[in-house]
Amino acid sequence: MSKLDHKLENPIKPTSLYAYFGLVDLHNVDMPGHSLYQLGLMDSLKETYGEIRFDFFSYLPDNIIDENSDTNGCFPANGLGSVFNAYYDELIADYCPSLDVVLTKIANKEYNRLYLKARFRNLSTLAKKWKDALSFEKIVDAAISAGYDANDIIILDTDLSLPGSFHKKYKGKVEIAMPSIHFKGISDRFLNACIAVHEADYLKDASVVFYGNIDTSNYKSGNQKSTILPTCIGALQEEYMNNEIEEQPVVLIHKPTPEELSHPITNHINRKDRHEIWDALSISGIMLNVTKEKYDDLRFIPARIYEALIFGMVPVSYKFNWLSSTFSFETIEDMLEIVKYLRELDTSEDIKSAYLHFVKEYKEYSNSGELLYIEEASFKQRPPYITEADIYNPNR
Repeated sequence: MSKLDHKLENPIKPTSLYAYFGLVDLHNVDMPGHSLYQLGLMDSLKETYGEIRFDFFSYLPDNIIDENSDTNGCFPANGLGSVFNAYYDELIADYCPSLDVVLTKIANKEYNRLYLKARFRNLSTLAKKWKDALSFEKIVDAAISAGYDANDIIILDTDLSLPGSFHKKYKGKVEIAMPSIHFKGISDRFLNACIAVHEADYLKDASVVFYGNIDTSNYKSGNQKSTILPTCIGALQEEYMNNEIEEQPVVLIHKPTPEELSHPITNHINRKDRHEIWDALSISGIMLNVTKEKYDDLRFIPARIYEALIFGMVPVSYKFNWLSSTFSFETIEDMLEIVKYLRELDTSEDIKSAYLHFVKEYKEYSNSGELLYIEEASFKQRPPYITEADIYNPNR
């Protein structure tokens, strides 16, 4: 049965489920992850699959949700905040229902589809005694037991870390989708609403932001960030310090350590402070993108690039020439040349022109047919990021 036939035979129900390890609104939870592109991603799912609204389920523990899920006027009262608030109201039917409520709705087949951010046990959540992976497994198994078709249980692999054991266990029972590979990571509609805000009112400086874990040595094999990252950050710190650019610092958004807090030209933002993260992205003009090597190999666009697009920033990326020949680099010297160009622009209007140049490059790529849209996707068109050997390797 084709997907079109499937849709005609099963009319769209008013609500689907979206499950994520985190929250949409601004909060103070000590956790990794990029929450500020979730509404754009949900709207892309709406465009791709023809959804109406979503129940937003969080894998976080109930006590964390109770302390941090007050969404009354959750985004700032400005242009970009208004876009976020409007899409929040349009897309979300029920924010943070309990697991029991979700499982009951699944058993009654009240959801049109389920979109589940993949969750797996790691050292951090084991230490915190969080049961996010268990909640994920309960939802998947409940949906299969309730009789949902495989293409209505959609596992979102948002960082290309889905293990081979999952592929083996659930083969033929679920559909696995990779945002930015199988469909756009944020919708054109949401992006254009954000661009319209920046075109009308753009005020940026040339500070550089890196948002993400810096030390990824504890990550599973193949998921560490490129080893050039510390060198990039050090070179930027020296560049800004040598030129006495104190009002335009290097900003690191991560889980800080005491020794990192001492650098004179660097502002550190704790990853849990999403209010301060919002403010930093709102004023900074440059986003450093150094990530996993396989992102370049598979042409996967990570969250920090979508956040740069949303917040009007120019992403300067290591080995992303396929996305932007202008703002990509392979050597430290090339990175510094790009940053110097952006830093030496005289006005916010000039930085806006550079941002819109990147937007043009991004749109040319995203509309070029490179993406394997779910409705047409042949997973053989591009070399798979996981092999048969990976699936049967218990140590992966």
